[in-house]
Amino acid sequence: MTNTRGSDDFMSKKQFDTFYWPTFKRLVVGLIEKGATPCIFFEGNFNSRMEYLLQFPRGKMLARLDTSDIFRAKEILRGHTCIEGNVPSSLLQVGSVQDVKEHCKKLIDVVGKDGGYILAPRSSTDEVKTENLKAMIDITREYGVY
Repeated sequence: MTNTRGSDDFMSKKQFDTFYWPTFKRLVVGLIEKGATPCIFFEGNFNSRMEYLLQFPRGKMLARLDTSDIFRAKEILRGHTCIEGNVPSSLLQVGSVQDVKEHCKKLIDVVGKDGGYILAPRSSTDEVKTENLKAMIDITREYGVY
């Protein structure tokens, strides 16, 4: 499921609170009550709305983040919501293998500390360098073990 139009860049907080959040929250809670574990892609910037995710039951959903500050998200969601993502597609497209490994190690060290993190690209991997995608996978296997 993608939460495309809930981003900070698309609507004001007042619009979000009035029109978006009540319906979105009912949908996600309904899925959880039916036994699903929603994996929601929060496309764009969800920084000012991260605390809203604490309204969902603990341990019952996965938040895949795009351009949101994943380090801040870890501070807010630690022990509550599993976080996924934040390896920039641009890094996988034009970065070096070493750049990819360093970025992934930092994500594993900081966001992966104490669990609750899945390392993954922010978005599409259609046009990335094969060696960079392989480096992301390899560093996760080598370094990202709890």
